[in-house]
Amino acid sequence: MVIGGGVVGSSVAMHLADAGLSVIVVERSGGPVEASTRNGGGVRAQCRNRPERLLAMRSQQLWRQLELDNGVDFEYRVSGNARLAYSDAALDKLRAEQLEEHADGLHTEIWTREQLNAQMPFLSPDVLGAKVCPSDGHANPILATWAVIAAAKRCGARYLTDTTAVAIGTVGGMVDSVVVHDSREGCTEIATPLVVHAAGAWSKDLASHVGIDLPLVPSRNAMMITESLPPMFDAFLSSHEKQVYLRQAQKGHVHIGGVFDIPGTFDQSVGVDEMEKLARAVELVPALKQARILRTWAGTLDYTPDHLPLVGPVVGLGGYVVAAGFSGHGFCLGPVVGEAVADLVLDRPPHVDLSALSPSRLEIAA
Repeated sequence: MVIGGGVVGSSVAMHLADAGLSVIVVERSGGPVEASTRNGGGVRAQCRNRPERLLAMRSQQLWRQLELDNGVDFEYRVSGNARLAYSDAALDKLRAEQLEEHADGLHTEIWTREQLNAQMPFLSPDVLGAKVCPSDGHANPILATWAVIAAAKRCGARYLTDTTAVAIGTVGGMVDSVVVHDSREGCTEIATPLVVHAAGAWSKDLASHVGIDLPLVPSRNAMMITESLPPMFDAFLSSHEKQVYLRQAQKGHVHIGGVFDIPGTFDQSVGVDEMEKLARAVELVPALKQARILRTWAGTLDYTPDHLPLVGPVVGLGGYVVAAGFSGHGFCLGPVVGEAVADLVLDRPPHVDLSALSPSRLEIAA
């Protein structure tokens, strides 16, 4: 059983069902309405720490493969990712990151102001330079997540939507069953020897019922979208200094997002403070100053203390695997995590190394 029907959980379900396992996905909503579809859609390998960088490079291959294998267009575009620098210190940091990225086989380029003038004339003159990764890109997170769900269903996974997992049954230190609840049937106990817990920030409460303390802190990811504008840029743009990122979608709308340090909240309202911070997008692309905002929304991210995800089994409870705590990076990493968890469960040779993401690094145990 997979608890959580977003991009991570559905990718796990797809790979396990494709291998012949009987898979049930429990999703508390009618579909993927949380972080999987409420993000900027970035699919980047650059500007990550090493464990995530290697996973992201593999995940990019799987995103493309998913699109080709299933004949769907979820607007995945390998159009580059530009991390902008407004100071010499920020540019020096990008140069240091580039050395690490090149060591792992990821090609990135440092662009001077002159290069930006030639390639990205729409940028603010305050931008001193950028690190650009040509192999990075972005996708429509709503279309992409539904594409993963459709692929999982074609492989045989069964979805229980509007259904909440309320308890995990154990016998002799092993997962034995899961109790689920829906408004039609009430509570039902479903026998299962395996639980893959991929419910994002909502994973913490259920895990605590079996003595597992997942150190997940929810936080708000706010977004807004502009009216359709003439084509300005293809690359995904971001600035660590301004704490904002943006992409222009296929139909011309510009999606603007930022992560705000509001720990411990599941509140998904977007207030004036968030709107003002998102408006920093004009400090990247001044032409946006005249753009009309159509709507705003927010999602709930799940952060770990070291901002690395928790992926793997938990000591002390056999048959329990966690895949949560993606700290804002779950959309990009969803496909590779699904593949990696399937490799783990099926005892196959791993495509990627998950050791740095093991829950045991944070002394998590049942």
